[in-house]
Formats: sequence, C-alpha cells, structure tokens
Amino acid sequence: MVREGVDEKTLGLALGHIPGTALPGQSGNVGVAGHRDTLFRGLREIHRNDLIRFETSAGSHEYRVESTKVVSPQDVSVLAAHQSPELTLVTCYPFYYVGAAPDRFIVKAREVLAPSAEAPAAVAEAPAEVAEAPAASPPAPEASVAEEHRARARSPVEARRRGIEHKPEVGRVAFEIDKNHSRQLAPGISMGVTATDAASRRVDGWMWVMPERRTIWLRNHSAHEPVIFYGRLDGKMHELVITSVARNSVRGYLR
Repeated sequence: MVREGVDEKTLGLALGHIPGTALPGQSGNVGVAGHRDTLFRGLREIHRNDLIRFETSAGSHEYRVESTKVVSPQDVSVLAAHQSPELTLVTCYPFYYVGAAPDRFIVKAREVLAPSAEAPAAVAEAPAEVAEAPAASPPAPEASVAEEHRARARSPVEARRRGIEHKPEVGRVAFEIDKNHSRQLAPGISMGVTATDAASRRVDGWMWVMPERRTIWLRNHSAHEPVIFYGRLDGKMHELVITSVARNSVRGYLR
C-alpha cells in the first residue's frame, strides 16, 4: 500500500508517496519511498528491465526499470520530472547497514505505454500470418512465463479479457503471492507476505481492507486455517484460506 507523505508514522505502515511528485497517470516523475528492511526489502534484487505494476483505484500503470544507483540523501535531482512519465523508488542504503544508513538507493523506471501509443507502425505492418495465428499457438517463451505469472493473480474477468484459461469457483478468487510482495486479491482487499515456513506450513503477513482502512495481521498463521472477516460497512462475510506454503511463496483463495 502507498500512503501520502514520508514521515516515520506513514513509512512504518506503508510506502510513502513523496509530496510534490506526480501521481500515477500524470505526466512527470512519481516518487515513492520506503524502508529498506520492510516493504522495500526486495529492491536489493531488482534488475534492469524488471516490470513494476502500480495499481490505483483509477487503473493500473506498468513501469520498466531502466537503472539503479546510489546517491547521497541531499541529492534530490533524482526526483526531477522529465518528458516521459516515470517512477522513482527511494530507500536507504546499504541494505544490510546497522543503524541509520548513510546513502540512498534509487530505482528509475519509465512507464510502459500501450502498444498503440508505443509502436503504431509495427502493429500496422505486422505480417498477416502472425495476425491470423490460431489462439492455441504458444507465445514466445519470455512472454509466456511473464504472462503465466501475472495471470495467476488476476481476476477472472481480466484473465478472460487476455485470453487466458481461468475457471475458478464462482465467488472464489485464487492467488499466489511471493514472499516480501503484496497484491490486490479483490477490489478493496490486499494481502502481503513477509515470511514463510514451508516445513511448518506457516505464514507471516497482513491484509489491508478498504474503505475501512483496516489492517488484519497474519502472525505465524497456519495453512488451511481460515481467516474470517466482515466488511464493517456492508456486513458481508469474507473467508481467506492459504492452501500451500512454499519457501518463497504462498497459494490460497479468497471467498
């Protein structure tokens, strides 16, 4: 989750949108800060060309990582806006430093435009045999792996829109979440995983429920033990069940 501001109280609960920078969907530079030992722990493994998806109530925006670098805390030039929409992630560095870290680790990413806006000529000049390929033809290996990974966490409607086979039980949304990552399970319900123990099949993590702005903590939570919670505004019952725990991910469903 991303909240407005970068004060300690905000960063103790979520990532912080850096005031004065753009918002997703606006032209300019979207600045987001976070602690290196909590929600931005995964940045130590980020690489060029990795994709970052920023989901908002108005839609989803995807950014491709162009570079990483280390700067001093006083170097605010990394937040300067350029012509193309971009995203800048900021956290302390070194990652394993004990105490207040002296530097800042910066991730620069550029928004991936829709294909029609990025390369109209390529679409118009595509060979007929490619355009008319049967739906069952396998995509390129890299695209297949990325699409399969993203499809597991999409809603059924989104999966069908992209032509991906997805037939979950009605009212039940399956998910897979990697350790130190989070994702939206349903509108207004998100989940994050901070630790997994495959041997004991237990998980540490959290759930964030909107519009109540409520956090449900999962501490040493056992697989197959349902989490039952009710919407405070509509009174509807929800059930979350973790069905399997691996070394670096969990699977389950929300009903």
